[in-house]
Amino acid sequence: MEQYATVIISYRRPDLLDGVLERLQQQTVPPALVVIVDNAGDLDVDALTLGGLADRVSVVRRPDNPGYSAAANIGLAAAADHGLARLLVLTHDAQFGPQLAEGLLSAFGGATTVGASAPLLRWAEQPDKVFSAGGRLTRWGRAWNTVEPASATEPYTVDWADGAIVLFDVAALQAIGGMDESYFLYFEDVDTSWRLRRAGFATTVSPDVIAYQQPGAHPMYLGIRNMALFSSRAGIAAPASALATARRVAEESLVRVLRRRRPELGAAWRGWRDGRRGVSGHPAARG
Repeated sequence: MEQYATVIISYRRPDLLDGVLERLQQQTVPPALVVIVDNAGDLDVDALTLGGLADRVSVVRRPDNPGYSAAANIGLAAAADHGLARLLVLTHDAQFGPQLAEGLLSAFGGATTVGASAPLLRWAEQPDKVFSAGGRLTRWGRAWNTVEPASATEPYTVDWADGAIVLFDVAALQAIGGMDESYFLYFEDVDTSWRLRRAGFATTVSPDVIAYQQPGAHPMYLGIRNMALFSSRAGIAAPASALATARRVAEESLVRVLRRRRPELGAAWRGWRDGRRGVSGHPAARG
């Protein structure tokens, strides 16, 4: 089976990173190259359990924390430099079994039209509950994770795949210019699959490849800003984008009220306004 590179996006959780490294060592098809992107710049490499991966691991320090896409693009460049056709992107909290890579690699088969392959994601703390069976994206820019996998046992096409664990075709990612680094934290995965599809590459989910993640809450401002930024770049008219955003904000606000928390309406408005204006990147970097 073909070789691949792995990039792990790490941020101040060496314990979680160590778990990912241990799981990579157990793969039935191990990675030929592992790139750890330290987005905090304080990783103690000597404390990591590298084992059999020691001769193929490199660490890139980015204390400026440029985000998910920038880290993935570092991995993309490394994979291309080493002549590797696939890139497995992992966040530092990804949990998976020893056949993850083998299962995702098989989803490509001999096809040249598959750009990304992802597993069925379950909640780490509720392993019987599906977190993402693939993402949906409406014509108005609303995106969400579906929780019902397709009835087929073979890989099926989705609008987008959650970025926690995705195996990309290197040539496909290069064809779209890599991941867009301007979003920061949210919507990069939606945007990447959307651009892949426009370039003729499908994103698939393999329902028999199971992995786990425990996603946390997102800041309302960034979530809405990046949704609006995507809508603007996708050519979605402002009124349609506003309606789609309003529905999302209403749903999330209801959840907050039920949990006796105040809705973040001001943050949502600022996010939509800034996104439509093209504001992007790390908020701290903008002052």
